[in-house]
Parts: sequence; C-alpha cells; structure tokens
Amino acid sequence: MKYIGIVGSSKAQPLPLSNGVVNAVHDILNRYDHKNTVIVSGGAKGIDSIASGIAEQHGYNIIEYKPKGIGWKYYMIRNLLIAKKCDKVYSIALPLNNGKRCYHCAKVGKDTNHYKTAGCWTAQRCKDYEVVVA
Repeated sequence: MKYIGIVGSSKAQPLPLSNGVVNAVHDILNRYDHKNTVIVSGGAKGIDSIASGIAEQHGYNIIEYKPKGIGWKYYMIRNLLIAKKCDKVYSIALPLNNGKRCYHCAKVGKDTNHYKTAGCWTAQRCKDYEVVVA
C-alpha cells in the first residue's frame, strides 16, 4: 500500500472557485491506483479538504491527521505525522500574487515563486516530495 500526502495552502477557495487546484489534485491522483493507494491529509480547510473530497469521490481511502488544538505547536505535530506516514507528499501552493514568497522552499534552495504554505514545510520532511503550483 502506498501512502500519498496531499497538503497545501489553507487559502485555496472552496469549489468551484479553485479550478487550478482541482486540476492539480486530479493530476496527482491520476498517477496512482485507488486500490493500493491511501491519501493522507491534515484535514484543514483549503487544499487538504478539497483534495480529500476529490480523492474520496474517486474511491481512495483517506487518512486525516487533524491537529489536537489551534496553533503551530499542534499543527507541527500533525504535519510531522503526515510526513512520517507518507511515501510521498505533494504540497499544492498557490501562485505568488503580491503575497509572501515561500520561505520554506527558500531555505532549501527550491523555487519560491509561489505563496508561502506550511504544506511545503510538511512535504520537505517526507523522504520524497513535490511542490505543485496551482
């Protein structure tokens, strides 16, 4: 069984306003067989909930690691659980639009031409990760 994390920006709008995000999720899911892949999420608004909803519609089993409280100390624990569980984590980031560049990616010398998201922090802690700008 493969465990694939799909995390990212909480600023992504609910459907149908996020066509780029929906397309990115479909592109990721098309790489895997729903019979032997579990999608792992943080259960947050934005990318997490959009990706989980789409994956569920396509027959994937879902694991959601929801934080036990509000604030980074809870989010960090949740994010590390996701990174540890997954074979690969995809961080879906929004395009840069007068916001803060992703300092998580900047710290590891990756392209920062997207809006910051803790999804990149989470993805970088997995043995294999990819940042997708939607």
